Amino acid sequence: MRVYLDSNVFISLIDREIGKGSRGLFVEAEQFLERVKESGSVLVLSKLFFAEIYHHNLMSKESVLGYLQGQGVKIEILPPETKFFLDKAILAELHYADALHAAVALASKCDCIVTFNIKDFEKVKPRIAVFEPAEF
Repeated sequence: MRVYLDSNVFISLIDREIGKGSRGLFVEAEQFLERVKESGSVLVLSKLFFAEIYHHNLMSKESVLGYLQGQGVKIEILPPETKFFLDKAILAELHYADALHAAVALASKCDCIVTFNIKDFEKVKPRIAVFEPAEF
């Protein structure tokens, strides 16, 4: 399975985030990575993914890759020039960054998007599966 990873999952993992009601987002992210590894799925990572992590944590692409590879997960890095179509319908329904993530995931033929902001991707569910890390 090709899994497009939203940066918020990785950020929650690195920041050891706890959500509402003492929900251990980082624990869910750790367990998600373990399931990805066990299932032989591939994490698909985009230029936008790395840019958002750098903006939030100042972590370089190399540091992110080092961490993920250390976890033993398979990774596919999309070329920066990956062409995608930003559907006006998607753009009208989603925040701009989420629309970009959805467009890239669709263009790269991912099977699903994994994000903690599942409600932000409701409008693309007819076109691609969207899961929280615990649901994967």
